[in-house]
Amino acid sequence: MSEFIGPVAAAVILSIGLTITCRRLAIYLTIVATPAADRWHAAPTPLLGGVAIFTAVILTSLALLDLNTAMRGLLAGASALFLLGLLDDLRPFKPHVKFFGQLLVACALIGMGLQLHLTDYPLLNLFITLVWIVGITNAFNLLDNMDGLAAGIAIVATGFRLTFFLMDGNTSEAALAAILIGALFGFLIFNWNPASIFMGDAGSLFVGCTVAGLNLLGDWPYSRGTMSVMVLPVMILLVPIFDTTFVTITRTLRGRPISIGGRDHTSHRLVALGLSEPKAVIFLYGIAIFSGLIALFSYRYGLSYSVTFITLLLIALILLGVYIGRSAHDSS
Repeated sequence: MSEFIGPVAAAVILSIGLTITCRRLAIYLTIVATPAADRWHAAPTPLLGGVAIFTAVILTSLALLDLNTAMRGLLAGASALFLLGLLDDLRPFKPHVKFFGQLLVACALIGMGLQLHLTDYPLLNLFITLVWIVGITNAFNLLDNMDGLAAGIAIVATGFRLTFFLMDGNTSEAALAAILIGALFGFLIFNWNPASIFMGDAGSLFVGCTVAGLNLLGDWPYSRGTMSVMVLPVMILLVPIFDTTFVTITRTLRGRPISIGGRDHTSHRLVALGLSEPKAVIFLYGIAIFSGLIALFSYRYGLSYSVTFITLLLIALILLGVYIGRSAHDSS
């Protein structure tokens, strides 16, 4: 772990300095998120936080890590989505344009060999990987709906993936995960409630793609069975997956477009039920940590020993979804 101190410290320091700079630049250029009926924040807030996260990760990784081909491919693909998100922050695209860009990047990553080998059918594996990359990238884009939420959940998820990398002896991949955590932490200092800067689509697409891709690097314990390989990444990223599923179901039932923003996410519903914004975010952090600990337990001892915990957690989340889904808070 001591070899990670330098890269992590560099990422944190870079991220802090760049976030301050990007905040001032966004204010000067009037690149701000303005309040709207389908947005949660109540005051104009600078964007470009994603520029700080992206730059800190890329510069630190290129300067201090010995990147292998798969890691370079992942950073290249995530960088392409960063550029797409940055353009969207400056001049919003239609949702289908961003989705098409995500598909192209996912196909490119798959072509570079970043795949989930879950079955004996190569085409099915390609499809599952495509859904995984696009799905997790979009999940973080949707999850970036309250101060500190997306960055904090990404830190938790990446922290568990870092642990698994170390358990498998994948030190290079672990170092990349550590750098991402450092960059996110430096940004989170300014993004915690009340946030003075947002990561924007540039940040959420870059972070989402990188976190999704980290789960395609290294060696998952395939010898423990297909179900283990499928369950572990899902458990690590259960909160963004749950929120995306919840929003998709509730908007579909109400006849609302899924791609249009709204104040009807899990975090918003929790606030409507009486939690403060920071407490709602911390509550979701807690779920992410608990879910990650179950994944860690499964990784260490096998899926059969944690089936009960997984089942109880899923039942609890279903009940939570039903309960908050009935709340009156739906600004749409």
